[in-house]
Amino acid sequence: SPNIDRLASEGLRFDQAQSQWPKTGPSFASILTSTYPKDNGIVRQIGIPVPCTFTMLAEALQRAGYGTHAVVANGAVGREFYFDQGFETFFESWKLPPPTGPGEDADPNGAENVTRLALAAASRMDPAKPWFLWVHYLDPHAPYIPPVEFQARFQNDEHFDGTAVIPVSNKHKQELAGIGKGQVINGEKRLAFYVARYDAEIAYVDQEIGRLLAEMGKQKLLDDTLTAFTSDHGESLGEHGYYFNHGRFGFQTCLHVPLVLHWPGRLKPAVDKAPVQLLHLAPTLLAAAGVKLDEGRWAQGQSLWPRVANPPEAAAAAAILSFSEAGTSSNRSWIRIVRDQRFVLQFAPHKLEQDWIAGSRTPWALFDLQSDSGETRNVADLHPAEVERLQ
Repeated sequence: SPNIDRLASEGLRFDQAQSQWPKTGPSFASILTSTYPKDNGIVRQIGIPVPCTFTMLAEALQRAGYGTHAVVANGAVGREFYFDQGFETFFESWKLPPPTGPGEDADPNGAENVTRLALAAASRMDPAKPWFLWVHYLDPHAPYIPPVEFQARFQNDEHFDGTAVIPVSNKHKQELAGIGKGQVINGEKRLAFYVARYDAEIAYVDQEIGRLLAEMGKQKLLDDTLTAFTSDHGESLGEHGYYFNHGRFGFQTCLHVPLVLHWPGRLKPAVDKAPVQLLHLAPTLLAAAGVKLDEGRWAQGQSLWPRVANPPEAAAAAAILSFSEAGTSSNRSWIRIVRDQRFVLQFAPHKLEQDWIAGSRTPWALFDLQSDSGETRNVADLHPAEVERLQ
């Protein structure tokens, strides 16, 4: 990902950014309203409309005099679910087929078409007004089928370990303890094949993000522009027996996301290693746009600019907490997750989830990210004071 890496190296990178729910609908509802899923009601799944009682980021910017534009490649954040609130232009890629010339990606939701639509949206912006442009790429996302020219990339390279084999069931689709026969690509059962395909999709979307930034740069649209790069969730690539999906569990594989703020001449390159919630992104953007916020707060979020001006020292960084949720259970009985710089505590009320997290009849699980970044060993018995503090 050379283009994303360059953006990160030139900007402020938050090393431990956390999604509030590792599923597209709930995560973006939280990002754009700066409210927790437990409070806004967008939980568990995609397809829940955003209530009109919540103010969206684009609405707040529009009221501040900004032109507001969006290109989205996922129906989970489409007009049908009211994610278009506050946008003058709202392109949904699946409704606008891509060009089908030689060598072009024919997938309407592919990164190439998203970039094309984003540049079209940029061309519509009023040069006399400040602007906000949300560009949502769907890649990388299962099934991992990048354009043909990317498909062999990373296959059998020096990082490829073909020894791990994925169990395949007779079900059409499966995500726990293996995959279904309908998910098998090219007859492959090797886990490394799918990881390489996932990496290839990263390379593909990185190419298109690079093209978007380069074209907007040529048009002098980025000279004094704050660019925020992030993701709504991560992906589980077989860790914890959970294959090629996200949302069911609250492990770092799905909650830990990138967050970069890039602003030429205004933000010095730096890395913030303390946890930070995506909940705080909207008030940070609003403050940068000159919107007056009461004590730096907007909804349930807090502007990060004071933290940018005075980065937390080691002791303060260790005390910063991040709260997330995950799971598929209803009746508000889903998984809760809280973490600081070193520890993450999960609460799973149901036996099925407990079996996959820390063992049957073990609702509380504490993981030490310092010594066990893969969250494989429950150390709650070794650190009772940490469990009590995080509870």
